[in-house]
Amino acid sequence: MHLYPLKLVTIVGETVIMEDIADEGLKLGATGYTLSEVIGEGSRSARTVASTIGAKTMKLEFVVPMHVAEAILTHVSHEYFEHYACIAWLADVQVVRGQQYIK
Repeated sequence: MHLYPLKLVTIVGETVIMEDIADEGLKLGATGYTLSEVIGEGSRSARTVASTIGAKTMKLEFVVPMHVAEAILTHVSHEYFEHYACIAWLADVQVVRGQQYIK
């Protein structure tokens, strides 16, 4: 078994921006993404199922090489952080079948 060292980019934010970020991530070099609904609490308030009817919070994840991770994080930080409730982070991952994540 061969493991590929890649990066996991995770972005949590308002539903209204997540499809745009997903599309932009693909344009920046990601080969795919995972998008899921989440609940939680942070510096901009609690986001629970009861309090967010129609304004859900989503988690978007990309598994990508470092240069793509940097491009996605740069785009998100410049275009969304100032005006939307969102957070992004980067983690090291080891992926089986990692060649599928590299263009």
